[in-house]
Amino acid sequence: MGSSDETCGNQVCQWNGDVLKFRVPTCLESRFGKYVHTQLGNFDRNINRLPVAGSKTWHFYRQNDKWNAAVQFTPANVERVSRHSIYGCIGIDMNPGSIGWAYVDRDGNLKAHGQIPLQMGLPSGKQDAQIVDACLQLATLANTYACPIVCEQLDFSTKKEQLKERGRKYARMLSGWAYSRFYELLESILSNRGIYLMKVNPAYTSVIGLVKYARQYGLASDEAAAIAIARRGMRLTENIPGSITAYLSMKDGKHVWSLWNQLNNLIKKSGIKRHDFYAISNWESLVKQSLERSERRKLRR
Repeated sequence: MGSSDETCGNQVCQWNGDVLKFRVPTCLESRFGKYVHTQLGNFDRNINRLPVAGSKTWHFYRQNDKWNAAVQFTPANVERVSRHSIYGCIGIDMNPGSIGWAYVDRDGNLKAHGQIPLQMGLPSGKQDAQIVDACLQLATLANTYACPIVCEQLDFSTKKEQLKERGRKYARMLSGWAYSRFYELLESILSNRGIYLMKVNPAYTSVIGLVKYARQYGLASDEAAAIAIARRGMRLTENIPGSITAYLSMKDGKHVWSLWNQLNNLIKKSGIKRHDFYAISNWESLVKQSLERSERRKLRR
């Protein structure tokens, strides 16, 4: 423990930021000398937030025939980097093989986008390193645009049930890849860099992105969904295209997600694949045809 009459420790142990020095008991001085020194530093990264002043408690323990040192301290305060979400957000969407991101400005318009590739099936150590690298890339983007990052709020106990709209491939990723580990590390890394992480309801972000933004901007499905996620973080409404609403029934007082639910169900019944979304220029005709087929089936019965 720290001592008031020592500049960097106490009478038994001192640490100046780079070198840890121990006072050797008198009975062992003949073997080890009066002091034992060891290099112990590399705390300059912001993620550690080791304060210059303040009490620090050291723990020394032996594990796997090696001595280990751990230090307990109160982290230094982090200056907030991200501005309020009304000035713009970065949305992220995770898919097998990549993380799609999109930066949306204060008016809700897309300004930048991209993908961070992910390799599947790696050992746990390499997988963690890959996740950390992806999180650091997102932190750099958030720092560049001085904005928060928005992701989906997922309940991992019922995640497969909630995300049926994503398809079986996405469900396999959730069960076979460290999806929750990514969000755990992302939250920790962003918090230590003064970047706010917002979590929003994931309902229909995938279909909204594919219907409204994929063809408009020529984006991959995860980048298009990232736009919808970012806009939801900014509390912007995602109205369904007007050409479609005439063919969908909606009771007064219902939320707009009721329409998206109807459209999502029609898309599932039509058997459209994800890559087909880029070829659809008029969603009105698709919805009309689907409803007409449904009505013909009812008449035959």
